[in-house]
Amino acid sequence: SSVPQLSPCGPPLAPAPGAQRGSMRPDNSSASLEGLTQDGTVSRYVRLSGSATGCRGGLRKTVEERLDAYFGISERGSTLVTEVRAGAIAWMTMSYILVVNPVILCRAASPGNPLLSEAVMTATALSAAFGSLCAGLLGDAPLALMPGMGLNAYFTFGICHTFHVTWQEALSCCFVSGAVLVCFSVLGLCNFVVSKVLSEHLKKTITVAIGVFQALIGFQAMGLVVGSPDTLVTLGDLSLSNHKLYLALAGFLLISAMLVVGEVHGAILIGIWAMAGCAWIFGLADPPTGLLEFPRFDSTFMVSFAAWDPDSGNLPAMLIGSTALLFVALFDIAGVQYGLMGMAGLLKEGSVPRSSSIFSAAGLSTMVGALLGTSPVIIANESSAGIVEGAKTGLMAVVVAILFFLSAFIGPVLSAIPHVATAVPLVLIGAFMMAPCRGIDWDNLRMAIPAFLTMTVVPFTYSIHNGIIAGILMDMFLALCSKFRSKKADETLPTPVKAASPPRSGGMASPHGRRFSTPHMTMAAAACGEPKAEIAKQLLAKLSGGGGSLQVSDSTPSQRVPSPMDEVERRKEVALRSALEAYLEGR
Repeated sequence: SSVPQLSPCGPPLAPAPGAQRGSMRPDNSSASLEGLTQDGTVSRYVRLSGSATGCRGGLRKTVEERLDAYFGISERGSTLVTEVRAGAIAWMTMSYILVVNPVILCRAASPGNPLLSEAVMTATALSAAFGSLCAGLLGDAPLALMPGMGLNAYFTFGICHTFHVTWQEALSCCFVSGAVLVCFSVLGLCNFVVSKVLSEHLKKTITVAIGVFQALIGFQAMGLVVGSPDTLVTLGDLSLSNHKLYLALAGFLLISAMLVVGEVHGAILIGIWAMAGCAWIFGLADPPTGLLEFPRFDSTFMVSFAAWDPDSGNLPAMLIGSTALLFVALFDIAGVQYGLMGMAGLLKEGSVPRSSSIFSAAGLSTMVGALLGTSPVIIANESSAGIVEGAKTGLMAVVVAILFFLSAFIGPVLSAIPHVATAVPLVLIGAFMMAPCRGIDWDNLRMAIPAFLTMTVVPFTYSIHNGIIAGILMDMFLALCSKFRSKKADETLPTPVKAASPPRSGGMASPHGRRFSTPHMTMAAAACGEPKAEIAKQLLAKLSGGGGSLQVSDSTPSQRVPSPMDEVERRKEVALRSALEAYLEGR
């Protein structure tokens, strides 16, 4: 049989006339054949993708294969379309930062030293693009980065206003904190600190706390929850004149129905554009005034290290500001990446793969952001929108990076999207982040108190890092108390051969006595009926007198056919008898 000729682009050319049926491609690939003639010859080859033979089809498949090989899309159970769609959705929920961040940072300006909002928007878009690109390519994680809310407020009010320094000097704190974070990640100190400070129950708690926090932000942007001087927060205006609220509620119902009933892929993105379109049509928001706008770079390379001069008198303020930014970002990134990667099912043996690369991406993007003129960059918890849509690889982050880069040129369109359109997904995503609650032992107060503190402090203080720090401090305090109690119990034990005290107030016994337990467990244990010692005596009597298996009732036991398992059961009963005797003796 004849050998088909190869084109420079990869796909084979049509074989010469007269080629026999059964001819194979030189690379032994499984490309489908089509167009058999009556005499069995093959008229032409067609690629599996269904595209016409030629350079374009081969190039497209080559790109798809390379993306799949680099990011492991098929290996993780995702598709190229899913990753792209998830990236678009994540970017839509994150795009509010392009409008909100300039509002906060521009308040750091002073008379004679302005900070233009257009320049901050450019810096925000480009730093988010750079950070997301690094996280996607280096960390291969579906985590997008952007300037963090809370950190931008600390930049303005905690550094510029408190220490009376210019915004150019405050940018140096951002640059230094990012550089130190990169050094920590390279040396492995980030993972070391996190592993020593964050316990397993706190890691699960952070995911839930972020979900509640996102829901609060979404309810606030929708107008369903508003501030109150009497009760702190209260229900918003439900009158029919509050059109934005009812638009948000309609979008909430639409997206929920598509997710639950129709299982529509891209339901969140469809809902966002549907709400935005309705807002523009009915005059609830101004439509875009244009499409393109060239970015401004007035704040680029304006960072100043003059305040680091010991003679300036501002060196202590710079050290305090840099340290605060560093550790707030460190714990925020650690908690969010664990929570989101767990949500995506990408944890390996309880840890985040390529965690150091993700820390490095945040540190590098913080340095770049400082040079461009914005506050520190961290993982956006809005990345959960893409994860919910099915993202599992770093390609989602790369898509977000591309869209943020384009955002620097399409500011008018993004500014026209109403906040209610991006608020609704935040509330829905909060529901997806409640699952880790079932992995926390709420009957163990040693775990329940720090977990509850973290979950409540995050939304009530409007800060993720405040809740994380509160949970860590409480967890450390209870750990010290437990060690002190254990040490005291060791000193008071009469002899090492005696059995440990029985569990009280419900739960399992610890090596040195009872553990913390919740009140409902204590009441349940008190309502058990007979005292535990009396129950133990009855069990021991059944074992000793019955000479066989324990019976759950007083009915006559059925005859058992001897089997090899009889010896195993007998040994179990002997062990149980010995344990009961030791228990009664220990009392």
